Amino acid sequence: MLDLARLFSRVRFGEAAPRDEPHRDAFQRDQDRITFARPFRRLQAKTQVHPLPHDSHVRNRLVHTLEVASVGRSLGVKAAGLIEDRLRGAEVSPQEVGAVVRSACLIHDIGNPTFGHAGEEALAAKLAALSADLPDAPSDLAFFDGNAQGFRIVTKIDMHRMRRGFRLTYATLGAMLKYPWGARDARSRGGTKFCVFETEAEAFADVVRHLYGIDDPAAAPRHPATWLVEAADDIAYTLADLEDAVDLGIVPAGEFAEIVGPIAGRRTGEVASLRGLAIGVLIDAAAAIFAERFAAIVSGAPYGGGGLLDDLAAHAPAVGEAFAEAQRVNRSRVYVHDRKVGFELAADEIIGTVLELAFAAAVAFDAARDAERLSRRHRQALTIFGDYRPEPDWPRHEILRAAVDAVAGMTDPYATFVAARLRGIERPL
Repeated sequence: MLDLARLFSRVRFGEAAPRDEPHRDAFQRDQDRITFARPFRRLQAKTQVHPLPHDSHVRNRLVHTLEVASVGRSLGVKAAGLIEDRLRGAEVSPQEVGAVVRSACLIHDIGNPTFGHAGEEALAAKLAALSADLPDAPSDLAFFDGNAQGFRIVTKIDMHRMRRGFRLTYATLGAMLKYPWGARDARSRGGTKFCVFETEAEAFADVVRHLYGIDDPAAAPRHPATWLVEAADDIAYTLADLEDAVDLGIVPAGEFAEIVGPIAGRRTGEVASLRGLAIGVLIDAAAAIFAERFAAIVSGAPYGGGGLLDDLAAHAPAVGEAFAEAQRVNRSRVYVHDRKVGFELAADEIIGTVLELAFAAAVAFDAARDAERLSRRHRQALTIFGDYRPEPDWPRHEILRAAVDAVAGMTDPYATFVAARLRGIERPL
């Protein structure tokens, strides 16, 4: 049985005791730090699903993140209210649970690269090719997951660089770990679903020790708040991606109403109104499922897969069937639409071109440990690393990973601009 007071620790990463924070509680401070962070701002120019459009109503990654955080806060408060008797002894309130869930939602996509999930796949494919030709490459350098990049950002490479990153609370860090294992773990689906690079193995072990009191990171359970973060994300993107498809003319408004109507409780009204009603129903359902499964969630067993909404059809058959239909339409028509496929093909080319340049510069810098000894091309390539430029005294695996940090951190327009310039094409930012 997990210790609930320990799970919602207000202690900051790398510190021994909670700070005295009289005007803001620890979790509000987490949210403020995230909101003002540079990687968070860059999400405004990163793709959610549809290529960044001229229609400003269509969501980018930042808008998606804010919507997930809104759903997550409401879901956290609602779910915690259903188990308030269990929380009372740990001196944790439903509002605090909602705050932790919201904080984790705000960083759930902070590590996602340029061009969305297509960018993740493109980065992983190019890294596999580049690391295969590199002697003594770090064993997980060939893999990439936005979740692991996010953990790296908030614990190491941004804000207080190489000095504990954002310095968030352990509770927020635990809640963001959707897949609490590394790329080499058998549960990672071939290195495609994981939350920890080897460069952050010590940070992960520290979080696991602090929250769960165990020394073996491989035995880490999933934080209870993570289940709510995941459900908030699933609810928000499933309905929002479908709503954006209406704005882009991919799905007719009438069809949206037929799909979402059984969840919302009616089939008439504006698309936005139906979406809002449906979110409310799904929050209530996910909270109830969380309460029903709470004993198993806090049992301390290692996470083996699955989410709260897997039980949606059993909990509310009509709602579950309609939600599954919304997901099916997204997969079969929205995510494979011609304009998105063409964009993803371009993403492969752009990311491959830019990463090849950055990686070669990192390899050369690792060998020389002095930028002045590099070729002109490699010196110039280091300028695009920006905040993630490596230092001469870093270990090799950090220098190589810095090339990935630089490319993954680029916005869609900037990555496109750099790739075009490498081909001698003048393209304005």
